[in-house]
Amino acid sequence: MRELNSILVTGGAGYIGSVLTQKLVELGYNIRVIDSLIFGKDGISELISQNSIELIDEDIRDENFLKRVVKDVDCVIHLAAIVGDPLCKKIPVAAKQINEDATKQLVNISKKQGVKRFIFASTCSNYGLRQNQKMLEEDDELQPISLYSETKVDSEKFLLNELSELPVIVLRASTAYGMASRIRFDLLLHQFIFEAWEKKKINIFGANSWRPMVHVDDIARAIILTLTKNEKIKSKDVFNVGSNDQNFKKIELAKIVSERLSVDIMETESHKDPRDYRVSFDKITSELDFHTIHRPQESVEQICLLYTS
Repeated sequence: MRELNSILVTGGAGYIGSVLTQKLVELGYNIRVIDSLIFGKDGISELISQNSIELIDEDIRDENFLKRVVKDVDCVIHLAAIVGDPLCKKIPVAAKQINEDATKQLVNISKKQGVKRFIFASTCSNYGLRQNQKMLEEDDELQPISLYSETKVDSEKFLLNELSELPVIVLRASTAYGMASRIRFDLLLHQFIFEAWEKKKINIFGANSWRPMVHVDDIARAIILTLTKNEKIKSKDVFNVGSNDQNFKKIELAKIVSERLSVDIMETESHKDPRDYRVSFDKITSELDFHTIHRPQESVEQICLLYTS
């Protein structure tokens, strides 16, 4: 039997979680999912109907509940969060409670109950605004400029500075895109597609700001690598998730969409984009042999076909 067999996935019905959970089931892991199902359970409904997973519909902020569900778990993959700057700004108290306080609570419980690995989903937006456009590596200084990234950075510090024996892996994912069973339309590339389709134009600010991008399926594949590449990972480690060739300027992404849907791009200088960063993915490539297999053009085509079907 492999070292990590029983896995708890928090947020397992979400955008990334639904893709990851499906893959883990296919690989034969025993999966327990915690999700408050705010956005429903369509992403994993087939797995539920087939009894392929154990779904627990509860609030991750409940400490007594967490103590029960972490029992007999080899690995925790912590995806549950209030995701993105706009939503965190709208409900800041809940964002801090869920993204930071509940994370620390889950870490402490995992440590006490002998969890063998804790995988934390973080974000490249932690790098913030960079003027020199250096390709940012895992040990570079973090500069959070939003409540969302602040909660992620504070959680990272707690996880990595904790002196316990709990093995921790932090995965800083690029901006996600791509089709999934529970798709989101508040993501950068998807927003461009929505505007092009609904408004017949794309409005863009901070056109020359850089963003690293990665497909949701590639994020799930990276998480699975951290389960299997035991010999390549330190007891506490950090990996950027993405690929060097998918650092894009926002205008480049907008042009992919505008060319596909034959709409104009309207640039504005009245509103600046506070985030501007390029990221290096050399570490995850060299140490875990991770390579992305998807590109934005593919997803633009898939989503456009979804609109027209």
